[in-house]
Amino acid sequence: MIRTGCTVFWGLTRAEEQAHIQAIRAFSNGSVKQVEVEDMDFCYGDASSVINDSITLSSFRSSEKIAISFAMAQSSKLDVFEQRVDETIQETRHIPQTLAETGEIKKYSQKDISQLIGRLFIERSDINLNSDMLDDPDFFWDDDEYQPLYKKMMKYLDVDNRVHILNTRLDILRELLDVLSQQLARQHDTKLEWIVIWLIVAEVVVEVFWNILIKDILGFFAHNRE
Repeated sequence: MIRTGCTVFWGLTRAEEQAHIQAIRAFSNGSVKQVEVEDMDFCYGDASSVINDSITLSSFRSSEKIAISFAMAQSSKLDVFEQRVDETIQETRHIPQTLAETGEIKKYSQKDISQLIGRLFIERSDINLNSDMLDDPDFFWDDDEYQPLYKKMMKYLDVDNRVHILNTRLDILRELLDVLSQQLARQHDTKLEWIVIWLIVAEVVVEVFWNILIKDILGFFAHNRE
């Protein structure tokens, strides 16, 4: 069990893996709905390597497996972030087209946009600040023999590049939401301007009605009584 919330098993059956997961589920905190599973074969050989989703271990030492486990756990955690960002992209992908065709967005309120911006901020914080996604595990401070193997596994899983791409996608989403927020603000200002215009029109109508009709009619009857 790794602090990212991932579990890595070596040489267990599916049933044994599920039994272990059920045993530790009671101690979980802040579980996510996404479930990501990565499978790789492994064997033993003269030198450590990873080729075509097949891991070769050079020893039976736990430290070697732990080094690879850290990389696989970080990759799986990143998969979860990627899924969540993809969901947000799917929710908002129609916005640019609608804005281009109609010039306005009616589905979202300013509150909705603020909530989406908050979600993006949480995702970025989780990826770059809270999840240690880009940091080497503290484990290597005490035992750095297999740190090069960990880095090799991270490179094989393309973690650094995926984090960069994910941050770029979050930047694009944030720019889109900023544009949408500005558009909603302009629409709100336009509504206020029309409200003011109609209030002025109403005031003019009342003034005309009072001065021309009511006062003239009252004056006409008053003159006739005299």
